[in-house]
Amino acid sequence: MGISPRRAKKLLEAYGETRVQAASEWQGDFPLPQAVEQFYLEVGPVNINILDTFYLPSLAELWEFQAGYRWHGLTGERVKNWPDDWLTVAGRNGDPFIFSRSSGVIGFAFHGSGEWKREAEVFPDMSTMAACFAQIAGVMNEESEEDFEARMEGGYYLPYYRELAATRLKEVLGEESKVEIVLNLLWDQ
Repeated sequence: MGISPRRAKKLLEAYGETRVQAASEWQGDFPLPQAVEQFYLEVGPVNINILDTFYLPSLAELWEFQAGYRWHGLTGERVKNWPDDWLTVAGRNGDPFIFSRSSGVIGFAFHGSGEWKREAEVFPDMSTMAACFAQIAGVMNEESEEDFEARMEGGYYLPYYRELAATRLKEVLGEESKVEIVLNLLWDQ
């Protein structure tokens, strides 16, 4: 299924600046993949940090965002088990969302395990990924700060909010099985 770039942009605008970003802003050492170029032309997040959880770098900073994934952040040495096909396009608390340059789909990996392993193909494209971030954040931010503790139990959101997130994600992803994959990776952690 997926979502239109226009809808993704509208959802993201609640969390930060979006603007057209030309391929000339790309600083990488390989050509900018067409799907990534289109995303920045049509959606164009500018270093959007959604509730200190999800981060979408600007195109000008996307190459620098590879530090810690593609290469060691301090030494600049290439990370041996990071496939050349992977491009980190977003993050969640240090966990990368990985664009596959060969397939165009977005995967996800957990950091800190000592070896990079893509857990799953999570999103069909970058617009869908960005829209899902905004939908999840909308549920997390549903009520005022004073009500935050009332939404939590033992450090986790109450089941009602997971169900609400599932409903909103279904609007974007369509299939229930895809909704469960996203919730299992992004909500329950």
